[in-house]
Amino acid sequence: MVATVAAHVETGALVITLAGRWSVAQAYTLQRAISRCAAHHPPYVAVDCTRIAPDKLLPTLLPAMVMLRESCRRGMTVLVCAPASALTVLLRRLPTRRVRIYPRLTDALSRIRPYPVSARARRAHRRLPPVPQAVSAARGLVRECCERWRITDVAEEAQLVASELVANAVEHAGTDIDLTLCHHRQRLRIAVADRHPDVPALPRRESAPDPRQPLALRGRGLGMVSRSVANWGVLPGSDGKIVWASLAATPASRLRLPSLVTIPRAGYPA
Repeated sequence: MVATVAAHVETGALVITLAGRWSVAQAYTLQRAISRCAAHHPPYVAVDCTRIAPDKLLPTLLPAMVMLRESCRRGMTVLVCAPASALTVLLRRLPTRRVRIYPRLTDALSRIRPYPVSARARRAHRRLPPVPQAVSAARGLVRECCERWRITDVAEEAQLVASELVANAVEHAGTDIDLTLCHHRQRLRIAVADRHPDVPALPRRESAPDPRQPLALRGRGLGMVSRSVANWGVLPGSDGKIVWASLAATPASRLRLPSLVTIPRAGYPA
């Protein structure tokens, strides 16, 4: 009952690798792994079952239902990688297009469109070269998305975080960089992927600096990122890594509770 989660930088997919035999415990492990992946709002989640021993129909029923439920509930595409077995027979009969079946992980990753952006989704992606100008391009994309998604309250902080992550990738990785932004459930997620295997050291969360002090645009490093965001981390992968950060971002159109206090009683309809 082993499940590992890794990133596939070239496509933006997250890969869950399973090993052992199908069981109730394995299905529960799979559900937790998919939930962990869903927190990053990836375009795809690949489930590599090639190391799972083939089994009969009944033991595969629960994991198949987990994949169906989680894909529909979270609105993401699940790529199931498994040889012909009772599991694949069952999955092919599911009434959904969000679960796709491939014989091998390499087949799945080679047939999907990297970093897809739906017109309806609050998601943006841009591939940047490892040059200093990539930092200003990243800030521009963040500013544009914050204005379009009406989350301008976090625009300046998000630009600082994105520029720092991209600058680190330019300086230390020296490879192509994929910047992805996603706004979902009042969270803005900034992800920067590069093709260098080294994982940066995670600094300890320090106390927040005095907000009255001016913010530097560059040079505060990952320590600044850890102080400025709600959560952040690194997803290692076979072809690089993804460094991500999450900020609270409520659209300006939402009526906040403190706003009700400022409305005079005469403003309410009789």
